[in-house]
Amino acid sequence: MYSIDLDAEGAGLLRSATADRPLPTTIGEARDFARARLRDVEPERVEDCLLVVSELVTNAFRYGGGLAALDVVAAPDAIRVSVQDHSDRLPVEPQSSDRFLPGGYGLRLVRRLARDIRVTLLRAGGKIVHVHLPR
Repeated sequence: MYSIDLDAEGAGLLRSATADRPLPTTIGEARDFARARLRDVEPERVEDCLLVVSELVTNAFRYGGGLAALDVVAAPDAIRVSVQDHSDRLPVEPQSSDRFLPGGYGLRLVRRLARDIRVTLLRAGGKIVHVHLPR
């Protein structure tokens, strides 16, 4: 499922789980943060989550004006990944092509792995992409 929400109350800002440390500035740092948050999760699920974190954080850096917040939570039934950036631009899957072109596969990969994807457009600007992965 893929949905778009509007943060009408202005309460949607993500309190980053990285608030007590510097926000990741590289994809590797974001993966390290996620891995540390998933110590008690099955290795296969951790790998899926690391791929999702890599893709979403890459998109935040490349298209979203930079990473504003990151959170990864292992719940009993799902792993929840939330990535906030500074852009109001919605994620878009590129059109299919007969030619192989680099890039544009991240959102497709995330959609294949995710149970649910929700994008919240923030009243204060920017957006949060929430992804729930099955456990």
